Amino acid sequence: MNTIKRSTLAAACSAALMLSASAQADMPTFYGTLDYSLTYSSAGVGTQQTGQEGWLLENNFTRLGLRGSEKISESTEFFYRAEVGLNADDSSNTFSSRPTYVGLKHDVAGAISFGRIDPVLKMIKGGADIFGLTTMTMDRVFAGNKRHGDSLEYRSAKWNNIHLGASVILKDDADSPYDSNYQVAITYGDKQFSNSNLYLAAAYGDGIEGIEAIRGVAQYKLNNLKLGLIVQDTQALEGFNKDTTHYEDREGFGYIVNAVYQHNNWKFKAQFGQDDSGTGRVVNEIYKAGAFTGGDAPSMTQWALGAEYKMARQLTMHTELGQYRIDDYSEFDDDIVAVGLKYQF
Repeated sequence: MNTIKRSTLAAACSAALMLSASAQADMPTFYGTLDYSLTYSSAGVGTQQTGQEGWLLENNFTRLGLRGSEKISESTEFFYRAEVGLNADDSSNTFSSRPTYVGLKHDVAGAISFGRIDPVLKMIKGGADIFGLTTMTMDRVFAGNKRHGDSLEYRSAKWNNIHLGASVILKDDADSPYDSNYQVAITYGDKQFSNSNLYLAAAYGDGIEGIEAIRGVAQYKLNNLKLGLIVQDTQALEGFNKDTTHYEDREGFGYIVNAVYQHNNWKFKAQFGQDDSGTGRVVNEIYKAGAFTGGDAPSMTQWALGAEYKMARQLTMHTELGQYRIDDYSEFDDDIVAVGLKYQF
């Protein structure tokens, strides 16, 4: 009897261990980023806390999330992500919405996902938005970088290093007068340069955020140097409403050129950008303030320098120095200096 009991107990323990290992394999990954900067802004138009000038504590999108996947068959899996932003500045909202979605992925057919998703026009940036999530990020220059709920996204399987993608925003969340609210994209390579030293991408969007836009991205890696280019042609559509501003004749072309050089634990950055469409976030401050005097949309330029130092595997110190200059609206010119710490886990 004791032998039978011991055998039964051993079998139960073995089964429990097997179930535990299986459950652990399917457990979600918990991740996050804590990123804060001490920032000086002369005009308050380029910072995260728009409208506040002088010395600020900037929250560079501190966030926490869960992500994971589970096999359904040999070729199909279910995947998910749930992420929230944590605001530690003087905002009254402690939490903010970030990417949250579920989806299905097939080895041949590709992946489709549903939820709050960064659309493909934004995400073709790859690694070319070298100041991403800081005061010098590309959304200060170009429109078309918002995240939307009630989104559907399709991404093809990779074929000869090429990906196709499409985003659609359902009518109830688009809050849009347009019948079209979609974006399509094609990319070659990836931002990690895992199979090629060249990354290329192009996307077209119609209706989402009230604009029609074409964006192109290129980045090339040569040893420790990365050279990047982002170009965009943007037209604000009738009914365009951005941050409570109304439609004007806003249309134009912009570009960003940049370089990143890696040396041991140091990373050095330089960037120059220009846009005359009047749709980027910095220029939109003119419309919000009711200061637009008519005529052509304001033209703006940006330059930025930056450095990162990896203090530990998960801890980075970073600094940014730059300016935004707007033709004929010098009261909105902004000089920015920032020093921050970023911890990733």
